[in-house]
Amino acid sequence: MTIKRLFFVVFAGLLALAPCFARNYDADIIVVGSGLGGHAATYSALENGATVIWVEKNPVLGGSTAIATGTFPAAGTTMQKERGIEDSNELFIQDLNRIGHNKADQNILRAFVEKATSVWEWFVKGGFQVDTKRGPFIDPVHSAYSVPRTYVPSPNKSSMYTDFLYAKMEPFKSKLTIRLNTKAESLVVEKGRVSGVLVVSDQGTEVLRAKAVILATGGYGSNRDMIKRYSPKYSEVMTVTLPFATGDGHRMAAAVGADLVNMDYICAYFGGMPKAPGQYAIGFGDLTSGAADGWKGEIWVNQRGERFINEDDGDEDPREMALNEQPDLENFIIFDQGMVDFNKRFPIGGFEKRLEENGYAVKKADTIEELCKAFGLPVAQVKREIAAVNGDHSAGKTDRFGKKPAIGFTKGPYYGILNRGTIFMTQGGIRTDIGMRVLDKNGRWIPGLYAAGEAQGTSQWGGLGMAGGTGNAPPLVFGMEAGKNAVNEAKLIK
Repeated sequence: MTIKRLFFVVFAGLLALAPCFARNYDADIIVVGSGLGGHAATYSALENGATVIWVEKNPVLGGSTAIATGTFPAAGTTMQKERGIEDSNELFIQDLNRIGHNKADQNILRAFVEKATSVWEWFVKGGFQVDTKRGPFIDPVHSAYSVPRTYVPSPNKSSMYTDFLYAKMEPFKSKLTIRLNTKAESLVVEKGRVSGVLVVSDQGTEVLRAKAVILATGGYGSNRDMIKRYSPKYSEVMTVTLPFATGDGHRMAAAVGADLVNMDYICAYFGGMPKAPGQYAIGFGDLTSGAADGWKGEIWVNQRGERFINEDDGDEDPREMALNEQPDLENFIIFDQGMVDFNKRFPIGGFEKRLEENGYAVKKADTIEELCKAFGLPVAQVKREIAAVNGDHSAGKTDRFGKKPAIGFTKGPYYGILNRGTIFMTQGGIRTDIGMRVLDKNGRWIPGLYAAGEAQGTSQWGGLGMAGGTGNAPPLVFGMEAGKNAVNEAKLIK
């Protein structure tokens, strides 16, 4: 433990023991984090009559909404009914369990589904800008729902929700204090309940005290040490999460006895191109999903040179689950010039420029032997896979993965793309009940402490999978719930 960290721990402990603080609250509620969950929790707490201190470690509000799209799923909405689409909560639950491999907390999953429709309708009735031409639709980006139940704002940005909620806070601004550039370092516990947050800012180190605290601090996709500690299998996984996604809420909650659940879960999205050895942060332009969506002929092999999936499967989930089982969550996308001619394009945008700039992840060779050598792949096994594909194509056969090759390998040069699983969200999180109350390892509520959004971990509502729109809708739904319930508890505190 560093001297700085030791100071924080000792200082917070001394303050927690000081009885003179028992009656001095700075606000009813403290909300830590300002993504979707934080905005929803702050609005809900204000709307329910509380004074709120809103703590954000960045210089602006918004969190990861800066890079996310705005899809939102809900069943039985007015928009569905107007279009004659039959849907139900039970069908929505079935879809989420299918996509999440039945690993969600069923009570929390059901609570989300049952509240999602009313939250969506609240946005729409309040004047939220909706793309009525697109929704409801079946989102092709993730494993598909059984009926059209996905909606998007206009424009399709997650920040549309936070902007809308922030505007709705205007009548309550006298009850709201926003603390930007302020990092929550630890929770203060007094007489068995959470009663404040130790924060660090340019004003120094101080304790903010409140009757309840809501952690809406997001995930830990950019905390390499946390990934290695809890999910060592994924030590080489890459991330498109922003640098501030460091699991602050997870760390603070665990320090006061909260149970962290499913921290071994990481559903690595297919996939992304690393820029250099040991470099894990990539951008959305480095994703390889274009090779999986609509491009025909290529094969994906693992480090052993073996194919492992139907590359043309329209469902994202089998691809992601299969990639998660490969060594280092790594595969190589191999194709030839004949396939480029057949598809009339490369599988990745700007591919030729990448050949010039990123020789680590994308390569070109005159022969398959040279390409395998460049990537360190076993030549004999890769050639066996190519021969099998060519044989199946010539015979018009479906291969062992259920794929009927659209084209075989016909001519060089040969191309390869190094692809690794990539984190969009983190599945592990702070265990809560359906009221967003944080629970300890014995399932007991920790008084005064709530969590919402990715700090909960997406697995509690989504299991082990990535269902369309569930990076947006549950944080909004559960942020609203956390704010309301935290205020109800605060009203009981003298």
